[in-house]
Amino acid sequence: MTEWLRIGGLALLALIALWVVLEIVSLVLGFLTWAISLLVSIVIVALLLAGAYYLLTDVLGVDLGI
Repeated sequence: MTEWLRIGGLALLALIALWVVLEIVSLVLGFLTWAISLLVSIVIVALLLAGAYYLLTDVLGVDLGI
């Protein structure tokens, strides 16, 4: 009986450890998703600003005084 209790306890401990590891992986992947999304948004805004600057200065000939 004690052998079964020891095996059952180890199995329960392994399941808890697996759950903790999966939670940590989930948090890390969530942070990476947020960081990559933020970087992509910043790049898109920078490209839009560069395109607007090019459009105003070179195509329309507006002097922005920069």
